[in-house]
Amino acid sequence: MRNGRVRIDIEGVNRVVRALEYEGLVRDIGNTTEAYTRKMANESAGYAPVKTGKLRNSIASSPEEIDQTTWEYGSDEDYAEIQEYTNKTHKAFIRKSVWNNELPYTEKINSLVRQLGR
Repeated sequence: MRNGRVRIDIEGVNRVVRALEYEGLVRDIGNTTEAYTRKMANESAGYAPVKTGKLRNSIASSPEEIDQTTWEYGSDEDYAEIQEYTNKTHKAFIRKSVWNNELPYTEKINSLVRQLGR
């Protein structure tokens, strides 16, 4: 988590795409990354502690495209990192969502790459 934001990115995808010369893969990975980022943002918001709802709302509305295959989400609220890492409840509301989606996201990306050989 950097500046209250989590970046969802696949390292090396540009090298693979250049090697395969298949731009459709970039689009498919981008769409999948967007879908999982939005899903994780919504899950994180659902896990977040609620007093006024500002933290929850800031997370749910935060997904942002950085480039074709990179998205990030998080919160711009000053206390978001405190709630995530140092609060006595140790909620890990953002990390929990990333942990829960890491394997399905990776499997989906792998399946997109495997489909190229068919």
